[in-house]
Amino acid sequence: MEIRPDEFLSFTQWLGPALLFFLIAVPLLTFVAVFACFVFSAARRGPVEAFYAVAGTIATAIGEDLVATSLRRIMAIARLTVKESIRRRVIVGFVIFVLIFLFAGWFLDVKSDDPAHLYLSFVLTTTGYLVIVLGLFLASASIPADIKSKTIYTIVTKPVRAGELVVGRILGFVAVITVLLALMGAISYLFVVRGLDHEHAVLPDSVTPLPPRVEGEASPGWEGTTTMNAHHRHTWTIDTEGSGRTNRLMGHEHVVTRREAGTGADQSTYELGPPIGALVARVPIYGQLRFLDRAGNPASKGVSVGKEWEYRSYIEGRTLASAIWTFQGLSERDYPTGLPLALTLSVFRTYKGDIVTRVQGIVIVRSTDPRNPVECEPIPFESEEFTTQQITVPLKLRPVGQEGIGGGEIDLFRDLVRDGEVEIIVRCDDRSQYFGMAQADLFIEAPQASFVWNFAKAYVTIWLQMVIVVCLSVMFSTFLSTPVAMLATVSAVLLGFFGTFVRDLRTGDAYGGGPVEAFIRLVNQENVMSPLEFGTGEIGVQIVKFIDGALLLVMHSFSAVLPDFSGLGRASEYVAYNFNFYDQLLARQCLTTLVYVTAIAIVGYFLLRTRELAA
Repeated sequence: MEIRPDEFLSFTQWLGPALLFFLIAVPLLTFVAVFACFVFSAARRGPVEAFYAVAGTIATAIGEDLVATSLRRIMAIARLTVKESIRRRVIVGFVIFVLIFLFAGWFLDVKSDDPAHLYLSFVLTTTGYLVIVLGLFLASASIPADIKSKTIYTIVTKPVRAGELVVGRILGFVAVITVLLALMGAISYLFVVRGLDHEHAVLPDSVTPLPPRVEGEASPGWEGTTTMNAHHRHTWTIDTEGSGRTNRLMGHEHVVTRREAGTGADQSTYELGPPIGALVARVPIYGQLRFLDRAGNPASKGVSVGKEWEYRSYIEGRTLASAIWTFQGLSERDYPTGLPLALTLSVFRTYKGDIVTRVQGIVIVRSTDPRNPVECEPIPFESEEFTTQQITVPLKLRPVGQEGIGGGEIDLFRDLVRDGEVEIIVRCDDRSQYFGMAQADLFIEAPQASFVWNFAKAYVTIWLQMVIVVCLSVMFSTFLSTPVAMLATVSAVLLGFFGTFVRDLRTGDAYGGGPVEAFIRLVNQENVMSPLEFGTGEIGVQIVKFIDGALLLVMHSFSAVLPDFSGLGRASEYVAYNFNFYDQLLARQCLTTLVYVTAIAIVGYFLLRTRELAA
């Protein structure tokens, strides 16, 4: 899972730039709304009357509507909205959700190497899209239907005000969909737990004593295999106390317990517990990453191996090229048995004939004290691609001196961790092979958080997306017909999801060109790498690029002030990959949503007031 750079920021570090952005975005959106109201009114009544109409609306909003707003009237409109939503068969959306889950087992790959990720991705993605579509269809049709039936002109007159109508509609739709979302969340959780639950039994004929560590000693325990279930079987080992675990397979393992039923070994029974480790919320502690080149000199990043995705930088094997993470805030109290590291590697092989043999690597722990830069002997490991491998740094290590000779013994926290700070160095130990590294690819695992709460946080972020979609739909419906309001909302949501891609298209970091160029390539069946050909030659190409540049500038400008829906959906990725979604990130998203909801509601109020006056 790719971690965005801004996600490493704490809430206080994020708040300063965010406030600056909000102070710019909210007035800008308000100005755009007021200008749109003026243009809309001017088209119907002329510029002079439109100016007085908009100015009167602003004066009324500040001097009358704001101070006279009634919570009782807002809640009355919200209750009316709930009743209308029920009459509009909102329950149909919930029925569709249930039907999808009833037949989901036909299409999910139950033989997947990580079924937990498969199930979680499915339920979170399905719920997110369904809730967004449900909010879009409900909220976009409400006010246009009132305007078409002319009931709006009775409602917006005293004592009900335009702002109360907009806020009441938003609260009503949010309340209805919130209840449905809560039911969807409960059903999704049960669906995931039930889908991953399975049992194994021990094959009696497979039980054999473990070979002794030293010849002549007694066996240290037993080993065996389990029955086949859920398309897999485990191997297991237990100690002489009768407790152990199976190997980790398909993202989980089982606890094995030996029960003595008599004096004979053949009378012993073995119990396997439920699967554990599949539904977890791992809490990673990230460090700051820097690189050294092949000569051991500081570098801004690793080398390029020709891959287009630049998320990772690569270090060359059997050289001094290193990826160095600096961790802070470590204490022996939190890690009494050693430092648990989690490492995710990307391997680039120069020997293309062999993609099976693992690449060797080493981990070195080094003190950050410049006067005494003690480091431990290298801890060897073998690369495991497409998975997160566990490496535990023990409390007792052997040091390496300036001559590279180890001697004596050092303590991890007394000799290497200085004021809670330590460096972890990773190198590739195979010549002409490369390890790809990013800042989030190595972290220290803190005690796990609650999976249930982590799962709930994913649904909170889905709820935040739904709230913004409802607000946008209500806002657009104040001055557009139902189909056009839906189209405008969909466009805003798409720009919110793909704002980064639009920016990369405009800067040339992504291939494909703008809308016009993409359409031409689609019609001519040209790939994005070939030179564009259009019209009479270079002049036609320049015209297309000029039009695309203007369109991309407009799209990029709108995407810069619209909510980042891809960021709001990050919690689903965290949960699906078994990572804890930090409460600080959730607080940031809640605050961002609150600001956008406030701004959109204000814009909707002005648009409705101007439409009312223009009519």
